[in-house]
Parts: sequence; C-alpha cells; structure tokens
Amino acid sequence: MGLMLLALELLRQYSDARGGLVFYDDTDDVPNHVAFAYNFVPTILGLCLMTLWSFTVYDVFRLEPYFQLSKEQVFPADVLSANYIFGPFISTPISSARRKHWVVLGVSIINILVQLMLPATLSALLDVDSVPMSSDATLRGWPELVPVGEQAEWISSQRNMSLYSLTRGDTGETPSRLSHFAIPPVELPSDDDALFTALWKLNHTVYWADLTCSDLPISNSLTANVTEIVGETPADYSNYSTLTCALRDLRLTSYSDSSQNCALNANYSGIFDLTATPVQARRWELDTIPCAPFDLYGFLLDIDTTNTGRLVGQTPKAQFFSCDMQYYTAKAEVSMKANGSVVAIVVDKGSMSALDSSQLDIAGFKAYLKRGICPTGNVCPSGNGTLTNYSLDRCGLGIEAHKSPCSTSAQYSQVPISGDEFISKIRMDMKLGFARLLSRLFNTNAAYTPIQGVGTTDQVAVLVITFPAIASEVILLLGTATCILLALFYQSRENILKSDPGSIAAMCSIVAHLFNPTGVQAFGEYTDKLTARQLNRKLRAWRCYWYDEPSGRKLGFLPGEAPPRTLREKVLYSKPASRKASRQDARLHFLSKPIFVAELLGLLAVICFMTVMFILCSKDSRLRRLSDSASDRLSVALGILPSLMASMMRALFNSIYVNISILEPWIHLQKGGVDAKNSLLLNLSSQSPITVFFRSIRSRSFVLSLVALCCIINTGLPAVLGALFTQSRTRAAWPTQAVELRYDYSTILNSSTVPTFFQNGPIESTLLNSVSLLPWTAPDYSFVPLSVHTNNMEHKYEAVTLGIGADLNCHQVPLIQDLSKDENIPYLTGRDTEGMDGTPSVNKSSSEPYSIQLLAPSGVTNNGTLTVLAINSVGSNTDSPTLALHCQPIPKIQNFTISFDPSGILQYYYPIGSTITSGNLVDNVTSNLANYHEHFIASIQDIGNGTITDGPKLFPSDWPSSLIKLVYQNLNPESTTIDAQGLTDATKRVYQWLFAAYFTLQKDMYLQPLPKPITDNDAQILRPTWSIVCSLSSFIVALIMVSSMAIALVLVFITRYGKFKGPRIPQSLGSVLVWLTDSPILPSFYGTYDWTNDARRDYLVGLDKKYVFRMITTPAGEQKWVIEEDKGEKVG
Repeated sequence: MGLMLLALELLRQYSDARGGLVFYDDTDDVPNHVAFAYNFVPTILGLCLMTLWSFTVYDVFRLEPYFQLSKEQVFPADVLSANYIFGPFISTPISSARRKHWVVLGVSIINILVQLMLPATLSALLDVDSVPMSSDATLRGWPELVPVGEQAEWISSQRNMSLYSLTRGDTGETPSRLSHFAIPPVELPSDDDALFTALWKLNHTVYWADLTCSDLPISNSLTANVTEIVGETPADYSNYSTLTCALRDLRLTSYSDSSQNCALNANYSGIFDLTATPVQARRWELDTIPCAPFDLYGFLLDIDTTNTGRLVGQTPKAQFFSCDMQYYTAKAEVSMKANGSVVAIVVDKGSMSALDSSQLDIAGFKAYLKRGICPTGNVCPSGNGTLTNYSLDRCGLGIEAHKSPCSTSAQYSQVPISGDEFISKIRMDMKLGFARLLSRLFNTNAAYTPIQGVGTTDQVAVLVITFPAIASEVILLLGTATCILLALFYQSRENILKSDPGSIAAMCSIVAHLFNPTGVQAFGEYTDKLTARQLNRKLRAWRCYWYDEPSGRKLGFLPGEAPPRTLREKVLYSKPASRKASRQDARLHFLSKPIFVAELLGLLAVICFMTVMFILCSKDSRLRRLSDSASDRLSVALGILPSLMASMMRALFNSIYVNISILEPWIHLQKGGVDAKNSLLLNLSSQSPITVFFRSIRSRSFVLSLVALCCIINTGLPAVLGALFTQSRTRAAWPTQAVELRYDYSTILNSSTVPTFFQNGPIESTLLNSVSLLPWTAPDYSFVPLSVHTNNMEHKYEAVTLGIGADLNCHQVPLIQDLSKDENIPYLTGRDTEGMDGTPSVNKSSSEPYSIQLLAPSGVTNNGTLTVLAINSVGSNTDSPTLALHCQPIPKIQNFTISFDPSGILQYYYPIGSTITSGNLVDNVTSNLANYHEHFIASIQDIGNGTITDGPKLFPSDWPSSLIKLVYQNLNPESTTIDAQGLTDATKRVYQWLFAAYFTLQKDMYLQPLPKPITDNDAQILRPTWSIVCSLSSFIVALIMVSSMAIALVLVFITRYGKFKGPRIPQSLGSVLVWLTDSPILPSFYGTYDWTNDARRDYLVGLDKKYVFRMITTPAGEQKWVIEEDKGEKVG
C-alpha cells in the first residue's frame, strides 16, 4: 500500500505539472494499449492490493475472539460467539463497537473503504480529457516594410484600386478593434498536425494609425445659402429632394501665423427627406490646409427645413472639427489562429515609436486613403458634396453608385448624431483603412526575422483525475498506517492459539484442553438446541474466567443475570403455550427466501442497468452530445458507480464462499460415513478460492467449485465494470436557423471586367500556412458566401455551398537551346525565348541556389500559355540546370460541405458528388477564368505593346514568381535545386490561391444576390462535445460474469436450502462448544492442543475412522447434537 501510495502521488504531481500523462490530438488517436492501461491497470492493481489486504482482514476478524480470550482474567462469555467474517462486512463496525473490540472496529472501517471505495476510485483515477498544451517554437516573419520609394511607386500604380473590398467585409459589418492593426506576415508550422490547429502567441511587430481630433475654430459668423432642387432624384426616391448648401468665407484661426488670413469656402449637396425633421448634413475631408496644420477636417450642419421658403440665408447650427493623424509601430503579444486570423493583441507601450516619412510614404497613404475610404467608408455620404479650395477631388458618389456599399438607411441617413460619434466613425475607418493598406507593403522578399512563439493546442490527454486520486491516496494512507500498527500491535498481544483454529479438529483440541467439561455442561444445560440468537442472549448474561488446574489453565463460566427482554421477546412469551412455535435459527442470507430473492433481483438489476446503458450509449443522442461539465460529472459517476456495484457483488459472493466453506464439513458430517480428511480436518475458509476451486473439482463438489469460481472472476469484475464506459471527444451537429443563403449559387455571372488586384500580407500567410485568412476562401477554392446571425463568434457551422476554383495543367517542355555562359559578363542569357516577353537571366554571382521566373507571350495574343522557368545556380550539381513548364488554366466547380465560423473563416471542406463539367455555370466560369488569366498574363509582361498591358496590372510583374519561390522553399526547405514535380506543385498552389482570393474579393461581379436572404434549413451548428461510449467487449464480459453469478446464486439456493439440520449455523467457537463437549470423539483430542496442524492431520488420518454429526439420546433421556464415530462402515 505504501508503494502504491507513493506511485499514485508521483503520478498525480506529474500529471498536474504537465497537464496530463500522455497527449494525443484526438480520442481516436489513443492507441489500444494506452486505452487498456488507463481503463484497466489502476483497477487491476487495486484489486491485487485488495486481495492481499483481504488476507490480513480475514485473520484479524476470525482470530480476534481468541485474542480476546487471552486478554483478560475475566471477560464476557459472548466473546465465544463472536466471528466477524460472517454477515455483511458493513455491519462489522456496529457489532465490534458493541463488544468494544476496537482493533476490529478500526480495521473494519478501513476495510469498508478498501473493499468498496478503493476499486471504484481507482477505476476513475485515469481519464481522457481535453487540455490546453503549449509548445515553444521559433517562427519566421517579415516585419519590415518595403522602401518608401517602392511604397510610392506601388500606391501610384494602384490609383484605380478601391479599398472597399478590404475595409468592409460585408454590408453592415462592424470591424473589430483587432482589425485596426497591421500584422506582418508570419510562417506558422504546417507539418505538425497538433501545431497546425494551435492558437499562437507571438512577440511580433504591429503597426497602426490614430487620430487626435479637436474643434476647428471659426472666427466669423456662419451664413449658409441652402437651395432645394426638386425633380432631380431617381424615381425610387420620390420623397427626397436635393439640398445644396453653400458655406462662404469661413475664416479659420491660424495656428502657424496669426497675421495670415485663412479662409475656406465649402459647397455641399445631398439628398434628404424634407418631410422628416430635423435634417443633418455631415461631411469630412482627408486633406491638408496649407494655412492650418490639419490632416483631416469636417463639419456637421443642422438645417431647419420646416419652412422651405427661408432656406436661403439662414444660419444653421454647425460644428467644425479637425484631426491630426499619427502612425505608430510597437512590439506586441499577438495571439493568432493557425489560419493567421488575429484574436488578441497586447501592445508593449514601452516599445512604441512613431513612423515618419523616412519609413512611410505618408503623402501617398493620405491620397490613397482619401480615394478608398471617403466614398465607401463606414460614414456613407448623403450625396454629392465637396469642400472647395483644398480638396484633392470630389468625395462623393451618386445614388446608384452607393447602392452596393451602403444600405438605403445609411445612405440617406439624416438623423442627427453628436460630433464625437461622427469622429468615432471616421477614426474607425481611418484605422481600418490604414491597417489594410499597410498590410500590402511588407517586404516578403527580404530575409526573414526569427520570432519566438508559443503554440497552444486543445489536445486530449490521459490524466490523473484529482478527486479520485486524493480519495485513493487517503484510503491507501489509512490502509498503510493500519498495516503498520497491526504489525507492531500483534507482536505484543497475548495469544492462546498454537495453530490455525479454522477446522473442526482444531476447535476440538481447544475445547479438550482449555474447557472443563463439568463447567461447560453446566453452561450448556438446555442450550444444545438453542438458536444462535438465543445462545448469544444467554452468553451475554454469563462471564468467562481463567483458573489454574494441575493440567494447566482452564476456562470456566460464571452465571449472570439475564438481560432484560426485548419488546419482541415479551410479546412472544406473552402468547399462550399452544400458540408458541419453536423459532428456527436465522438462515444464511443466501438461503433465506426473502433475502435470496432480493439478491437475485439485485443481480438482474445490474444486468438490466448494463443493457439499458449500452442501448442508451448507442442510440440516445443526449449521451453523445455532452458539455465539458456534464462529461466531467458523468465520467466520475460512470467510473465509480459500476465499480462500486462490482465491489458489492464481490462482497456478496465472498460472504457466500465463507459461509459455504464453514458449512461444508458439517454437511459432510451430517451425511455420515465421512473420514476425518473430508470433515474434521477440512478448513476451506482459510484457503484461497483458487485452491478451493481445484480441490472441489477433484472432490466433485460442484456447488463449492462454482462459488469459488465466481469469487475468482469477481476479483476482476470491478476492473471490467470500471472500463465499461469511456469517453470520446467529438463534434456534434444540431439544426440551426442562423445560416442564410445570400447568393444564388446556381448562377455565375459572365463579367468581362477584371479590377486591379493587389499584393497583400494575407496572401503570403495563406501560401505559407496552407490556410486562408480570407473569409469563404480555401487555398484552392472560393465558396459562395453565406450569412450567419449570431453573437457568439466561437460557434462553428456546417452547410453545403458551391466552390469555384482554378487549376493549372502543367507539363515540362524541353528548351530549344540551353542557357549559355558568357564569360565577358556576369549573367547567363537565354536564347530560347522566342515568342516570350522578357529575357530570363540569373545573376552568376548571386548567393541564391536557384531562381524562378514567369514568362508570358509578348504583346496581345490569344495564346494563354504560362511558362514557368527555373534556373539552378551555376555551381549546382544537377543534370537539369534549367527547367521549363507550360501551364494552361482549367476551371474547377463542385459542391462542397464546408465548416465555418460566423466570420466565414473555413475550418474544413470536402467535396460532394462529382465535379460539375457542363452547363451554363461551367461556361460562365470558364469565360471568367479566361478573362482573368489574360490579365494575369498581361501583369507579368515587363514591356507591353497592347492595350491590356498599358492599363493597370493585377500585381507587380515579379510578385507571382517570388510567391512560387517562397512556396517551393516552404515545401522543400532542405533542397538547393529545383525539380520538375516540386516546381509544378508550387506553381499550382500559387495560381489556385491567387484565383480563389481574386474571386472572393470580386464576388459581387460574378455572383447573383438573392432578392431576400433565404434560411438554409440544411445548415447545422457544430459544437465540441463529449460522448459516452460503452465498450462492447467489456459489456459482453461483464454480462457473462454477472449472469454466471446469478446462475450460481440460484444453484446454491437449490442445492443448499434446508440441507443443514442443525439448530444453528456453526459460525463460532461458542456455537459448537456444547456439541463438541458432549461429543464422544472429544477424548481423542486430549493432549493435541500443542500439536501443529500437520501432526493433528497425521494423527486423525492414522485413526482410520469415519464420523457423523447427528442428534442422540443420552442415558438420561436428553437429546443432544454430537459428533461421533460412524461405525456402520470402515474406511476403504
């Protein structure tokens, strides 16, 4: 017990320190031997320990009366009737406390804990549970921005690009605070499945912008000329009129030079519903006023429209404000998922620093943000309007242009708001726009920066459950202390025994040596036929004492007063003699009809419980969709209760085994003609069930062998029942009405327009991490978006939608001529570029082991072949220094089941059915892909001679090739040369992702919106759950074991009911004392008290006699139960 206590405490400390013993990604990954170990091994070890403990307890219980005989000079005679191994062991503390046998009381209490609770707590000791696991890693990131000159060049080349697709995900979406930060690309591990699903915490660099706003001082009074123009609004907005507001000669207080006159004129035109009052016009401009150091300024006008005749010349209530923009960078603890989406940012304020024009193209950013945010930002303009004099261009669109980004209520919102609320909306748009714009300008071609990260994954672990562990440790500690105290205490206890007193022969030796026959006969007068209850009552009134005789110390009896009669006895004795019936002795519990029926029903109830639970675990969805708290409660209950029931059944059959073992030699004697070996010397109760089983098999005692076998298999029953129920982590689906269809995914529009594309940090992150940061986008497919109505962003959903993607059909082609080396210049010049735009070259002195370039047909052509050229370094050891691939695009359209969160970030996706290969859907996607591919080809041409290449490009010409190289390096980190298959895989991956990202960002050009969103009745919400799993093998084994016990109980009742005719069950020395004293065989045992059991056995076997237990009539006419020699037959 001490060793197990120490091992258990070490396991618990180890499990608490590491969060578990062993870890796996999911419950399905737990090996069978590990499942066997945590389900069975603790219980098996506990049962082995309990078996050893039972030997100690058995000796303490059955020998305690003999130690009590040796203890005192005078003691109560009812000690002779004490034997604590019989009956329910839960009653032992009561009977021992009544007799003041404190050793038995203490041991019996510990025994209850060990017999009942220890197997149950050990069966629930180990379990599988979800735990967060942390793993340190050094990641690669690219936190540096491209040089300011490249920033300006790129911003200028993207002059027609709108920020709408980046600053606003969906109509009405409110950006989170996290989207105000620009996070540089970082490569997260993708080769480890556990880390692939991790939540990462990184010490990373972040960038953000902020606004400092204040009231704009106006030195003169404000006069506005407001004009109403009727009839110029579209028919759909007949209730609206156009109001034009002219603000003249606004004099601003100059901050730079008080003598300078700073004036501003502003014209504003908007469409309003004049029947609703009041009307508020709001306007803001991202511009610089030379005479005032402001980056942004705006106003709010409250116009009185109650009397349209007084609009001209009125003085409206106005509020002017101005803001300064600041740009910052700092170190921060960034928490992001494996797909790159950021969930938390904690900025280290001590590392914060401002960005200046040497790090950031501030002028270009302002110009770009003005174009991108002002028309389509969070603050939708009310109509056409401008701030004159210093406006870069008009910051407003008409009604039709505003239909897409702004809802009607937002577009024509005229409800007054406060200046602080208006500034807050502007600040949100500026921060979001800056972060999204800056995320395109990180230099991924530069050397990476090592970043320390900690990945936290939600894994399953085999761990030590605290409550069962502590309970087991307390029981083991008490058991260990009890064993030590018993070992010390019993060394000093007086003991009259010379050998094991379990057999009838041993008790005959004790009676012949220690008791005076005359005293026993006086005590035993009229007690021969008493029941056990009546005998115990008489013994409580008598006392025993030690006295000396020439032959040694003897035990005598002192009569005492009978204790008061109980109410039951008074009622019984008050009955007339004619109605009094001789009351039989209480039968053994398994031979008493009511108790037998209760025990049998209890076993059948266990069988029914196991069957019902097995069916429920198989069919009841409630047991397969448990929350963490419900799973924890059930795991403890289902781990402890079955083992507790098994311990009770084990105790039941141990009691049956002990009683039958005690009764078996008396039944043999009652039959008569039995030798000493099978009667007087038989001591089954002191032997293990295994020994008794084989012995009973040899002696053909079927019932005893069956009971012994039940005791043997019952040793493992707590382990089997304890492992009957296990847990499995899964993700369950429930129907939901929160998912709606927004687009008709049976229709793809054919659009000839291809907007400008962009370089974006999420694109590099997706290619590096094989997961998408864009909503409704996978690395190889763009999915028709759905909408989700929920406030819980942790929920996951599953639905069916259409996936649109593109792939490349690539094959390696031989070069017309190999690249040749020109010794006069440090470059290798290709001479096989006929029909190609651009000349492939590689720097001979470069430290790069290889280079990758994309080539396209020159000029405007229908040839859509994309050529990928890979050139290994001069010194590389390869048979193919140059590789070339020809690639043609092919569309991919298929229905998918996707899992996604409310923001549209995918968790997984898998195809349904076969790929769609014909129909109008395929025709339109093919046409759109061809149009996209044409612009893709044009964007990689260095010098254009056609109309396409003269226009805006999808991206910088060398960007796709750098992405292919980045992906190839990520897929082949140790390779220093390029092989054809690896190059094909990298090229396909880049092209698939670029088209998927493009289609997602430009979805409104290709998807047909539904007039009204439709609830997707087939959608489901996914929640992580635990399910209770019933082990089929454990169920079958437990069913066989419990059924065999029920059969054994019935057979014992049938074969042993009424077989023993004696007046009482011979369970103690006191119960057989009178029988042995009157037996004619007693003189044969004089002088055998000091003998060993072996010597006594040899002596009785040598007598070669047969014996019988029966009632005889003495010469005085008395009937007595005695053991005598059966002379009817000699032993053959």
